[in-house]
Amino acid sequence: MVFLCVALASCEKSADDTPAGQKIETNSTTTAIVSKGAAHLNADGIDTVSFHVTDSTVTLKSSGFPAPLGRVINVMITGVDSRLGDPMGHADANHLVRFFVDSGCVEIISIPRDTPSDAGFEDTTGLNKLTNVRANRGRATYLKAICEIAGVQKIDYWVELGFSQAIGLLELMGYKDNASSTLRVLRSRQAYSAGDFQRVYNQGQFIRQVMLRAFDNTDNIVGELALRASLSVVETNMTYDACEQILNDLRSHGFHSENPARIWVRMKPALIAKLKVYAFDSANVGEINKQITHRIGKLGLDSIPINQETYERRFAKLIERAAADSARSASSVVRLLRRPFEQRAWLQVSDPTRRLHYRDRLCSMLVSSHRRMKNANAVKQIQDYIALDNRVNASK
Repeated sequence: MVFLCVALASCEKSADDTPAGQKIETNSTTTAIVSKGAAHLNADGIDTVSFHVTDSTVTLKSSGFPAPLGRVINVMITGVDSRLGDPMGHADANHLVRFFVDSGCVEIISIPRDTPSDAGFEDTTGLNKLTNVRANRGRATYLKAICEIAGVQKIDYWVELGFSQAIGLLELMGYKDNASSTLRVLRSRQAYSAGDFQRVYNQGQFIRQVMLRAFDNTDNIVGELALRASLSVVETNMTYDACEQILNDLRSHGFHSENPARIWVRMKPALIAKLKVYAFDSANVGEINKQITHRIGKLGLDSIPINQETYERRFAKLIERAAADSARSASSVVRLLRRPFEQRAWLQVSDPTRRLHYRDRLCSMLVSSHRRMKNANAVKQIQDYIALDNRVNASK
């Protein structure tokens, strides 16, 4: 599952604000947007030869990255692949964002899901991979594994999100009209010659581009609302105050949207590989998505089909089941709906009217059940989320 840069979402600046043909920067570790190459289009308008909406080819190496000094705050962003209502989840996207607050720099360490790590299985099973550590051994052990792989002492804050939450964040970031296709592009791996390495690097570059695009819009009222909304969508131990402090420290030490050299992407474990750098504005995302469909559709290899109709039927059935239980058992309703609430499951419903209907019905049943169980904190948490979400919806 894809991660997003939660700390720097912006409702104000569109995902299309960076011109596709503008050159910003090019070197061995960080590249930026240059003119697109010539397309090779078929009768359907799809480039069947190459992904031409790229910046350049970058060669990742184990050295050559900046080494900022001073305080560093480590924020782990994990895309969790968990089904509707399922408390378990595999860590399918793993990205450690390191804020060097005294130097005004940001490093994004992207870690492939299949990186070897002790997930608690026999060695002969082939299951000892990072993706399984989160599911089989829990968050604390997973974060320790990240520290070992990335070579850092501790994780200060963690952020976890699933598919529905990713949709909600993408919409906040300006991808409102193509959130699902953008998520598909960021989750895809089989269309690329570098496979999962390219996918992981794509996600790291997406974070980098979003941070550069949004950073200068985080110090106003709209930016504050976007930050609060983003934090309310995900599961995290990060507070708004902590997030604001990081932003202010970066800003006071020279980080801003027009200085791309202050943020870079590396991969660990370190590898030498040639990877593409894509421009993830909305227009390019649409083109890349078409190319992915062409490349893997005929072979039936798309491992991430998005069937909203099937999902909505399952979601509606779950809510009806909870409604049937509500009269006799408040605890049963909480058991059924607590995890879908945490997943913000309604955000995967594309139709705005039906989305709000599911949100309100699910939250109403949860609030009523928590009240019957005298759980005032849970009631307040849900009510605070609804109030904030209504503010966000009113601002769109």
